[in-house]
Amino acid sequence: MNNKNVIKFDAYDKKAFEVFLKNSQYIQKLLRHYSSELHEKLIEDTFYTFFKYVVEFNDFVEEKFNINKYILKGAISSIEYEKSKLLTELNIANSGTATILFIDKFFKNLNRLNKTSLSKISPEELEKLGNETIKEVGNEIVEVIEGLEAIKEFGRGKGDKKYLSVEEKFNLVDEIIKNKVLKEIIKKLGRLRKLAISEYKNKLQYNPEEVYSIKVGRNLKYLLPKEITYFSDEILYLEFLRKFYERKLLNYELKSRENNEKGPIIILIDHSGSMYGEREIWSKAVALSLIEIAKREKREIYYIAFDDGVRYVKKITPGKISYKELVGLASLYFGGGTDFVEPLNKAVEIIMRENKSADILLITDGYAKVPKSFIDKLEKLKRELNFKLYSIFVETYPTETIISISDSYIKVKDLVDEEAKKVYKMIKF
Repeated sequence: MNNKNVIKFDAYDKKAFEVFLKNSQYIQKLLRHYSSELHEKLIEDTFYTFFKYVVEFNDFVEEKFNINKYILKGAISSIEYEKSKLLTELNIANSGTATILFIDKFFKNLNRLNKTSLSKISPEELEKLGNETIKEVGNEIVEVIEGLEAIKEFGRGKGDKKYLSVEEKFNLVDEIIKNKVLKEIIKKLGRLRKLAISEYKNKLQYNPEEVYSIKVGRNLKYLLPKEITYFSDEILYLEFLRKFYERKLLNYELKSRENNEKGPIIILIDHSGSMYGEREIWSKAVALSLIEIAKREKREIYYIAFDDGVRYVKKITPGKISYKELVGLASLYFGGGTDFVEPLNKAVEIIMRENKSADILLITDGYAKVPKSFIDKLEKLKRELNFKLYSIFVETYPTETIISISDSYIKVKDLVDEEAKKVYKMIKF
């Protein structure tokens, strides 16, 4: 009997696909819409092309299912497929994610060509369509998977083994398909998280430290000069080895000149009408990427959304935030005017309640008048409460008012990843 599947698979592969099918509402809805065995097998075989370590085509397939063979032969012949497969092999969640993104794009391309039936398309056209689809969506697959990995890490504390379940991951992918803004934010998150970690580690290398005391141990990096003299003589060297083994070498003990007790990072994000689109996506991705820094510094984050007033306040404890909460933040949008006084007052209120030094990050593209009385009051509070205000102007020129109350500010010219480095470098972690 001829096969209906064009890709060879075993019981393990089939079980993995059944888990994917059970948990993906999007795929279930798609199959109900098309109600065709041909489409069902295309989705199943697409999953196998991403999931299996070695992909092989069946030699004998029922005639009408050869359509799927042409599509997938075109897809797997591209470098974009090879890149995405590095993240999907033997991983149900990642293979399912790749399948959803590929299938969604494939049927959109099919509709764009005004092709109502796969059987009416030539083998050459089908192969070309499969190849063009993976070229369009290949990089997106990698970006989304890395973004989902970032979300998983944001919700996991140090030493925590908590992961997004397969069901949670597919629920999130289903949301991505429906919400373009959410998809673009998640695509940026994976890359920005890596940039944030890199800049944070660079700053740690230059963190000013001073000698606090002297202790015994065997840390070769902090040896006293006296101990180094043991290398000058063969007999003394043996004494050095003995002290090293017994952990009795004299070491400097260092401590940071910085105050280790840090308060929250308070992020004020402009949700006015002019921020809609790319500015909104870039700003939210940068803001959410700071969760990684806060987690490493054991700090909390307050996310404050504002337009002509404070519209939303969310306290985020890194390592405990759920993917649903992150989706909620990414999906927020209000679209009013712009006012800086109310969100800054809310930030000061939080700092006074927390009673710790804090950092305020203001992200805006707008202009609003700020009374001189408020500016004077804010400057006084900054000294008394020991907090700093960092301002980011998104594709707009900095206003004199905000410059006057900011400890540092930057203008973001282009909404690209490299511009986010300016933010991580500006904030004094």
